[in-house]
Amino acid sequence: MNTMSNIILASASPRRRELLRNMGYDFLVIPADIDESRLSSTESPVDYVKRLSMAKAMKILDDNRSSIVIGVDTIVALGMQIYGKPADYEDFKRIMTSLSGQTHLVHTGLSVVSIEKKVNMCVTTEVTFVKLAEKDIEYYWSTGEPKDKAGGYAIQGIGNAFIRKISGSVSSVIGLPQAELRDVFSSFSV
Repeated sequence: MNTMSNIILASASPRRRELLRNMGYDFLVIPADIDESRLSSTESPVDYVKRLSMAKAMKILDDNRSSIVIGVDTIVALGMQIYGKPADYEDFKRIMTSLSGQTHLVHTGLSVVSIEKKVNMCVTTEVTFVKLAEKDIEYYWSTGEPKDKAGGYAIQGIGNAFIRKISGSVSSVIGLPQAELRDVFSSFSV
């Protein structure tokens, strides 16, 4: 295990913690509380997640200047429409109805920053859903799984049953693109 204790994950997500831990790194968790509002409806989903991931990383770096900070943000997008965590069942039903039978994109902004260096990127994965029946949507909501997930589903959980096809990084859809992070870490000599 890499025992560098100067790595900070600027996220409260248990899924991101698990993915980073599985990579063999020792790290601290300091969630970044930032305004996650979209600048405008014309801000692209890619620009949005890159901006948020960088804002999270920079906020934590401000008080931890000898650290390497990882900021991450994941969204589900269908065209310019961004789907975050569902506010309630009606919002969830709207999201699932939109994604049903469609191919959408999952964008994960990844920022790794230190005083000396800053890397900011977006990893995009295509996900195709099966056609969902209303009973599928009702059942899935009743499990509780969708309530804190971007786009209202978890690829690593029950939501996987709705995925017909995936093209790209599974770990990025879960919330932390491991292969890309490994590449970035090597440029930081981690």
